[in-house]
Amino acid sequence: MKSLFCFLVGIFLMSAISAQSIYEAGYFIDNNGTRKECLIKKLSWKNNPTEFEWKRTISSSSKTENIENIKEFGVGEEYVFKRYILEFDLNGDTVGKATKSKDPNLKIRKIYLRVILKSKATLYQYSENNVHRFFYTDQKTVYPELLVYKVFYTPDESKKPGKKIIPQQNNTYQEQLLKKLNCKNQDVSKLTYTQSDLKKYFKKYNECKGYDIEYIIRKKINQTRIGVVVAADLTGFTHNSLLGSAGDVNYDNVFNPRYGLFIETFIPFSKVDLSFFLESTYKAFKTDGSDRAIANSEFELDYKSINVAVGPRFHIYLSSKFELFLEGGLTVDFNIGTTSSEFEENEIENTTTDYFYGGGFGSGRFKIGFRQYTSKNISKSTAIPDSALTTSSLYLSMNIF
Repeated sequence: MKSLFCFLVGIFLMSAISAQSIYEAGYFIDNNGTRKECLIKKLSWKNNPTEFEWKRTISSSSKTENIENIKEFGVGEEYVFKRYILEFDLNGDTVGKATKSKDPNLKIRKIYLRVILKSKATLYQYSENNVHRFFYTDQKTVYPELLVYKVFYTPDESKKPGKKIIPQQNNTYQEQLLKKLNCKNQDVSKLTYTQSDLKKYFKKYNECKGYDIEYIIRKKINQTRIGVVVAADLTGFTHNSLLGSAGDVNYDNVFNPRYGLFIETFIPFSKVDLSFFLESTYKAFKTDGSDRAIANSEFELDYKSINVAVGPRFHIYLSSKFELFLEGGLTVDFNIGTTSSEFEENEIENTTTDYFYGGGFGSGRFKIGFRQYTSKNISKSTAIPDSALTTSSLYLSMNIF
């Protein structure tokens, strides 16, 4: 019960602290072309922004920049915005907001376009009040050109009951792509005017032409990292004496290596950067102990197990290159041949569980962290019912994929 309480308190504290983390590593480029690495406030932009908040470090005061001073900025792997002055129409994508005119009513505006896919053929998006417009550039079109789409209507001349207008669509974007951005007869007839369809089309086009894709938007839910982890554990072990009230048998504290693999997946949150990880490591150590109540008594524990850890990890960005993370969770040890001079083979638990909490720092592909584990009883002996295996761990992990 005490272990569970410590675990829950640790998770609560981590949640409370990480809830303050609403800034993520990013950059911006000003009108002079100067690029600044910084932290930018995370928002779920449904409408393309005209300004943003940023900090030099997590402890700095926030500042605001706007579209007049900044020509490009990016936040994490989700958002890259570039400033342009463009002509486009925002009359609506539904019949209720449509007009009779088939042709868009173009108006000039200064806007930030969101980069959806960057390559030799680049796709951009502008969104405002659930109306979406897409633009593109290629080797011949260096300034974004509108992919034309418009919902309009014509009067119903059939005089049928209940009908007054007939909805229509101007799908000029399909003709544009067919003429200017088409590789090996890509089918445009079923291509919808949506981010997902157009992103797939541009990705296929660039790959077909052999062009490298420099950037493509990612959602946090899809960010999965796989890597290796190595750790140095400080392990202690005690159990009660065979003489009952004679006290505990204390074993030597030992340092032992632990190594294995992990998988980590990020979950999209508006104000916290949260991930869940699953880690599997192998550990083995030997330690000796003695019972003070028994003369010349020497005991040995040869411990071998596969350790599986699972839990959440909260990320707090200290600067554009460094992060602080806090974590907590549950571990399960699977016994794979532990032996002891004091316990019979069938007197050691096959599986044991404990909790952990900790944190550390990360930069790029690397993390270094510390964990404290709660003690656990590995004994199922009736003669020695109580034991305590305790572990503190310092680890280094590296993303491979």
